[in-house]
Amino acid sequence: MIRRLSPPHLTAFVWIATCLGVATGLYLGAPFLAPGFYASTGTAINRSLRWALLVTAAFSLTYALLQPLLERLLGPFRHRLRGDRPWSVFAAAGLAAAPWILWGGMQWNRAHGIKPSILFEAYSLRLNGLFLLASIALVTLACWLILHFSAAPPRHRLGWLWPVLGIAALELGLMMVFRPGSVEKQRPDVLILLVDALRADHLGAYGSQRPTPAIDSLAADGLMFRHSISQSTFTKSSIASLFTGRHLYQHGVYWGSHQETPETIKSDLLSLDETTLAESLAKQGYLTNAWVQNSHLRGFMGFGQGFVDYNDQQGSIQRIHRQAWPFFRGAAQRYNFFTYLHYIDLHDPYRPTAPYDSLFGDHGDVYKGIDLANWGTYLAAVRRGEDVPSAERIEQFKDYYDGLIRMVDDEIGRLLDELKRTGLYDSTLIVLTSDHGDAFMEHGFISHSTTPYEELSRIPLILKLPRQERAGTIIEQQVRLIDVMPTILGLIGLDRPRPVAGCDLRPLWDDKIAPRDPHCLLAVSEIAEDGAYPTVAVRSQRLKYLHFETKADEIYDLETDPREQNPLQLEDLAEGSALRREAELLRQHALEVHSLRQSPAEQIELDAQQIRELKALGYLD
Repeated sequence: MIRRLSPPHLTAFVWIATCLGVATGLYLGAPFLAPGFYASTGTAINRSLRWALLVTAAFSLTYALLQPLLERLLGPFRHRLRGDRPWSVFAAAGLAAAPWILWGGMQWNRAHGIKPSILFEAYSLRLNGLFLLASIALVTLACWLILHFSAAPPRHRLGWLWPVLGIAALELGLMMVFRPGSVEKQRPDVLILLVDALRADHLGAYGSQRPTPAIDSLAADGLMFRHSISQSTFTKSSIASLFTGRHLYQHGVYWGSHQETPETIKSDLLSLDETTLAESLAKQGYLTNAWVQNSHLRGFMGFGQGFVDYNDQQGSIQRIHRQAWPFFRGAAQRYNFFTYLHYIDLHDPYRPTAPYDSLFGDHGDVYKGIDLANWGTYLAAVRRGEDVPSAERIEQFKDYYDGLIRMVDDEIGRLLDELKRTGLYDSTLIVLTSDHGDAFMEHGFISHSTTPYEELSRIPLILKLPRQERAGTIIEQQVRLIDVMPTILGLIGLDRPRPVAGCDLRPLWDDKIAPRDPHCLLAVSEIAEDGAYPTVAVRSQRLKYLHFETKADEIYDLETDPREQNPLQLEDLAEGSALRREAELLRQHALEVHSLRQSPAEQIELDAQQIRELKALGYLD
């Protein structure tokens, strides 16, 4: 008996798709309801509803084509299949649903940070098992409806018209609720673009011979700070300082992989007692959202606080932008927003794809003999001097690194073009910066998360003001990553939270604002590996003082030795000279950092999936 689709089937399918679409949209849009961003919830419902109807239409069409074919194929074997059981219905429904189950599974895995390499771990199996059970339940429901309505008496042929009209009315209502540009914004929007592991001196605007057109153009439209210093050479610590405007010794986030026992690895959490930039802006009615890729910046590690919509483990810069496009074209037109985009594509090991892999040189297999799944083991061997990469390999690393920079630059260019097309570029305060740089054997190591020499601690900082005010301004005075938070708050007319240590940078270009306090002139960078005694760098405009636990401290005169190749000692400086007094001040400040250090941060134990990700990024041996 052939069970073809009929109007009652289609009617039931449309109602189910509508309910699922609305329910999914409500689930995805629920975080926007409490702060009052109803248009964002409406947009989520709208998108989910359209996808549900599209999948339903594709499933129905595919089933209608497959079921008669399978009925004919299975017909001769009906007596072996125990009479008139509807095997063709189940088979056709399963085959019609399979592509969409696979596609939905891919999206489900991406949303939960599950990569193909960890599909068979307990965490992945549990989540995918839930998804598969839900999919089987939906297919079973569809089969039951087909069988049920096949036995029911025929109804009015236009019964399917009512749900279609209802959906059309719902779509119209959602479109009326969300009208782009219908509300005039009272404050500028804020967008932070953070390129993980980006060195300042590898950008065209900062003097590189390899231009970076999009970032160079952004610098020409804004203010460029030549000497911006990160508060750590490790991502988690740096971003904690960026978000809170506080030093490591104040917020306590030092460790990303603290191995207490051979079986237990823990990671620091950003305390919920900290006041983040996102929290400050959310209190003022900003729609705060983020698309992030870095295993150290998971939402449950404290970095999602203050964000209405925090999306971690989002993958490549291309995928991050695909996720963000609907927002910039939709809700961003209606609400003041603070958006944080964190790109990890530049992170070592450097593996650019064509054409960027050969943009600055056509190389062979630079990673021959290196286990990339345990990249951290190789980095540790290099730091111990057990594996010294050749000059040729280092140059290949640099070429790949610069190729990745150009790829990221091209994608940022597309983002800026999109902001211009949507009318957001002129009205948005845009910050481009990094968490740290990367080393290429300048001091006996590659990568980062170690001694804060200039190649690691000096980062780009570009600030494009609304309407491109002060375009082309270059500021030579030293600034810090912790200064970004109070500067943003100052530019939009908000007071900074009391515990913030960073300083508002506006006095550097606006002489109507009182000058910065003297403490703003020193930059502190710290790094503590696996619970070790922190290495502290204190930097003035001219000198840098490095304080170590197990070896003699180092002093560098950055005017005469910008590459930090000739360390000085206090006794090398003339007694009573201005340079000696400045060095002694920096030394005293470095020692005070330890005395001011807060108690260790709260920690969370990492699971097998997170440990594997950190090994591949070089954070674990």
